[in-house]
Amino acid sequence: MKQLAVLPLLFACFCSQEVPREPGTVDTRAPIAVRYVASPELPVHEQPNEASPVMATYQNGEAISVLSDKGEWAEVRSGDGSGWAKTADLGSAQAKEAYESDPTPRFRVMPLPVSAPGAHGEVYIEADVNSDGDVISTRIITNTTGSPALASQNEQALKSAKFHPIIQKNQRTPFKYYHKVSY
Repeated sequence: MKQLAVLPLLFACFCSQEVPREPGTVDTRAPIAVRYVASPELPVHEQPNEASPVMATYQNGEAISVLSDKGEWAEVRSGDGSGWAKTADLGSAQAKEAYESDPTPRFRVMPLPVSAPGAHGEVYIEADVNSDGDVISTRIITNTTGSPALASQNEQALKSAKFHPIIQKNQRTPFKYYHKVSY
């Protein structure tokens, strides 16, 4: 009799556990929406938390199928399966078009600040940035600080910066960046 009482308990335990997808199976759920990557890069995690391993990364402007929403996380299709991405990093088709028509450069690595406590004025620098986000050349446009060395230090700081690539029509594009430092 005791064995019969244990049997339903074991059955309930096994039925309540989530069955993992077998390798090689395809997630065929229909998406609830198609959104676009609105951040420079979109990491897709195995679980809906930042500590979870990243299983894929998408670039700005790429379309991604959303399978479900769970608060600040969206379950997205990734390859044959699914993963989790922050909903704040996803945008609409209209937002993608607006960004492509007027892209905004964003630093991946900011230029280091140049300190000059007694300086007054501005240094204005033009930078040519390649399609990978590397600063390939610079030119000092204006220096009203009276210090060529200070302008040169700011120019070197900008050369060490790194940008997220600007993507237009699914292509990385080189661009010019104008950098102003006020003292």
